[in-house]
Amino acid sequence: MGEPEQYTRKELVYRIGTFFLMLAVGFLVFFLLSDSTGAPSLNYFCWGMVLAVIGFVFRAQYKKPSPASGRFGWVKRLLKGKQE
Repeated sequence: MGEPEQYTRKELVYRIGTFFLMLAVGFLVFFLLSDSTGAPSLNYFCWGMVLAVIGFVFRAQYKKPSPASGRFGWVKRLLKGKQE
């Protein structure tokens, strides 16, 4: 029953960060709606900003490796041939 095998801990933290960012957007929308009614609630704004920072920190911990584009593969082969 534990953690699914296809997810690592870092990927799970990344997803939790995304969840916190979505909550932050919701709180900021609530703040804008309360501001438009003429009675702004700063609690929504503060919680939205706190959750946004936590979400960005969690998402920054996991960097997906980008696949090699192969653009400069010929340079690597050329340099490898000269070194031999």
